[in-house]
Amino acid sequence: MLHLGKLLLVVGVCVFALGAYPAGATVITRLASVEFSNATPPAGNAPWLTVRFDDGGGSGSVTLTFEATNLVGSEFVSGLYLNVVSGIDPSGLSFVNPVKTGSFDIPTISLGTDQFKADGDGYFDIRLSFATGGGASKRFGSTEALSYTINGPASLTAASFDALSASGNKPGLEIAAHVQGIGQDGSYSGWVTSAPEPSALSLLALSVVGILRRRPR
Repeated sequence: MLHLGKLLLVVGVCVFALGAYPAGATVITRLASVEFSNATPPAGNAPWLTVRFDDGGGSGSVTLTFEATNLVGSEFVSGLYLNVVSGIDPSGLSFVNPVKTGSFDIPTISLGTDQFKADGDGYFDIRLSFATGGGASKRFGSTEALSYTINGPASLTAASFDALSASGNKPGLEIAAHVQGIGQDGSYSGWVTSAPEPSALSLLALSVVGILRRRPR
């Protein structure tokens, strides 16, 4: 028989999963922790970059926040690539009210369905192009952050950005970023992406199975 304490734990896991992962989640976070181009990963601890979409529980407007979470030394981002779900025209989005932490130059934003290739491994709908020259003060690097308000159709929510890139040489990617200035002399670069998170149901199943498999002493 399942011990009462274990039963309560199972119930707690169920409640947590249902509460933490509601349908149409308000916030979607992507942690860039995988180098996917067989090049050189950044030197710091992963995740190196954080991308967050927050619709505040409404629709028609989403806040995008991009942070250089764990870049170190001379490392900097030259490009950030994002997706939107089918049915949303990326060219109809507007990025307004940029707020930055740091001295970097505001990036150039390009929009178009499957128009932007990330190291030959997928086609993305949105590209933010950051400065690569002009010295460290112009580049998006360690500890810096940038946020935008993204306005779009009335249906736009954080979930509108929960999409994979169109197929390239690898399976679809949630996000991609090109990190340069890697290595002691800053001569290396790499392409990073997020590791897909297990679904709420998968987490729940693993937790419950782990509990039930434990035998009482």
